Amino acid sequence: MTSLHRYLAAAGIAVLTAVALLGDFRVVEHVTSFFEIVFAHPFWFLDTVLDVRVWFAVAVVILAASLLLYLYGLFREDSDALVHAGRSVEAVVPVHDESDVMHRSVEHLVASTYEDLAITIICEPDDQPSLARAAELAAEHDRVEYIQNRRPGSKAGALNDAIDRSDADVIAMFDADQEPHPELIAHGMAALRDHDIARVRSLPRPTGRIESMAYYEYLLLFFLPQKLARTILGLGIVGTRSVLIERSVFDEVGLFDEETLTEDMDFTHRCHQANCSVRELLYYPCYEEAAHTLRDWWGQRVRWISGHVSVCHRHLSDWRNLRDRAFLSSLLSLVGTFAVGSLLSVTVPLLVLVALAHPGVVAMGLSGIYGITLTTRGIDNYTADTEGFDLAWLLVPVALTLFGLVVVQVVVSYVVGRETSWYQVEKHGR
Repeated sequence: MTSLHRYLAAAGIAVLTAVALLGDFRVVEHVTSFFEIVFAHPFWFLDTVLDVRVWFAVAVVILAASLLLYLYGLFREDSDALVHAGRSVEAVVPVHDESDVMHRSVEHLVASTYEDLAITIICEPDDQPSLARAAELAAEHDRVEYIQNRRPGSKAGALNDAIDRSDADVIAMFDADQEPHPELIAHGMAALRDHDIARVRSLPRPTGRIESMAYYEYLLLFFLPQKLARTILGLGIVGTRSVLIERSVFDEVGLFDEETLTEDMDFTHRCHQANCSVRELLYYPCYEEAAHTLRDWWGQRVRWISGHVSVCHRHLSDWRNLRDRAFLSSLLSLVGTFAVGSLLSVTVPLLVLVALAHPGVVAMGLSGIYGITLTTRGIDNYTADTEGFDLAWLLVPVALTLFGLVVVQVVVSYVVGRETSWYQVEKHGR
């Protein structure tokens, strides 16, 4: 999207927010002159900022705009755009202590309709169960081979080693527990005719109460907001799973950083600053296994947010980057995450307090958020083959509060110098 379109989109969202604030929620009922407000109420701005009605309006407008962008993206995307043969593609599946689940990704990739596809499982040298299972899968399928990681210790190292050894035109990357659609590679290769990177949607499978809570959290905090962030800031998430990347991208921006917890976000920002063209694909999504316990949910998000903080701090350390517009958009997206997280940490207590005084406001605000959430789930039922409407959507305020607390914990821990290590969730083989 051109810069002009981004500015127009930002202006439109600002107008929608102002209309919601001044009209539906009547935050400012009597507008007098600017100076009268300032001198009569010195803390008028702070009162407005802390007004829950303001945040309900902002949340509903942001999510509604994001939902419209999602629908617009679906409308523009041609699900029949498929390329079934041509350039060579190597799908890399790094595994670590995942012998029970690696067959999901490998067997779904084996069923791919793209002909010129090779599948490489890369195992850690000390992970004998995964090596044994990888050997079995390689013996069962002609498309599959396995190798040992020569740069052990991180997912980034495994990916780098596999990329170094490969001579394929395109590198595709998937986690061991993902389930790529048979047309995913073919659809991604069609997108690469005009782009450098094709990122396919990856969503947690809502199989239980905690898993469904993670799914709705993913919709409200990641999937939908990213549509708005990309429209305004131009930041396209690259990631290191369910993504196809031209080899020329690695030649230009380098391989993955093996020292960071979130090598995917670091790589995303480097690609953004190098003006790589990222195409986000919404059809033929890739399912992945969600955390099954609150402990795993918490640990996984602590690692994610810790990596974000680290990437942000690294960029901030070089003040010269402030002259780079691409850097500024990347930085704003990260800082926005931290600010929103701090506000989310008080979601449930604030809702309880406000409901006592303004039950109608809370009812309207939640109705808007729940309506957008369930509408998105309905679209996923149609386009992504999710099923039904489980009751976990009622836990959205709890999920938002917990996520906010994770952000607060991570930021405080980072400031006091406490390091966060890699966290791997328990996965169920089936």
